[in-house]
Amino acid sequence: MGFRRTGQYYWHRLQRIPGTPESVAAGFACGAAIAMTPFYGTHIVTAGIVAWALRANLVAAVVGAQIANPWTAPPLWYAAYYVGALVSGVDVAGHPPAFVEMFKGLTEATLKLDMHMFVVRVWPIFWPMLVGSIPMGIVAGVISYIAILPVLKAVQQRRIDRMQKRAGVVHAPFPPAGVDV
Repeated sequence: MGFRRTGQYYWHRLQRIPGTPESVAAGFACGAAIAMTPFYGTHIVTAGIVAWALRANLVAAVVGAQIANPWTAPPLWYAAYYVGALVSGVDVAGHPPAFVEMFKGLTEATLKLDMHMFVVRVWPIFWPMLVGSIPMGIVAGVISYIAILPVLKAVQQRRIDRMQKRAGVVHAPFPPAGVDV
């Protein structure tokens, strides 16, 4: 699927998630924030745990976590790495991050339970990514909540109005003046 079609697909899924607009927007924001972290492979579970802890919508959190996918992950890696280097004061001039080697080292160090390998091969790249993902996650969460909430409210109200119209319910906001209710 192309980017536009993928975006439309996830937008339609997000609109159909049951729950209040606030809960759905908060769940999506949790997923979007967690998607910025370098803990690839755990985004869905972590987003679900954070959404559960905040009483946000779990399904929306899973949809929000899909921001980090094979197409968007490399730009997110670079952004997190360079933001983290800037924030933590790590000098990265002339040292492009070797993400493939870092993830390979992470896998090997985890499987062998080798802390020395982790510190030597993974930590110099992982640390700036971790530091950079925190402000990126906060920004992504806040922006997605603010952007999605009013749209979800409007969509839900339109759905309620459509169902009331089908049922023959006429919804007048206020009774006419002088009419006793």
